[in-house]
Amino acid sequence: MNKLTRIKKWLSGSSFTRLMEREKTNKYQIAKNSGVSYQTLLNWEAGRNRPSNMSAEIVGMYLGLISNDDIIAELERKQAEIKIELEKLK
Repeated sequence: MNKLTRIKKWLSGSSFTRLMEREKTNKYQIAKNSGVSYQTLLNWEAGRNRPSNMSAEIVGMYLGLISNDDIIAELERKQAEIKIELEKLK
């Protein structure tokens, strides 16, 4: 399981509530500072929706769960996968 998958689980349901308590923040502050809507965060916490990769990265970075190095490593991994797929098509 990669780091983003774990973070998406932390940003869902009661795990998200506990994470906000631990980080001494709330949905309003996260929405205000990350650009992810309050309603989206509310839906995550209620378990109605799961975070997309992009929104999980944004909130994960805001909460200090993801570093720029983590994002670079993930993009490099995806780039390598795409390169392999392109080679198969030639």
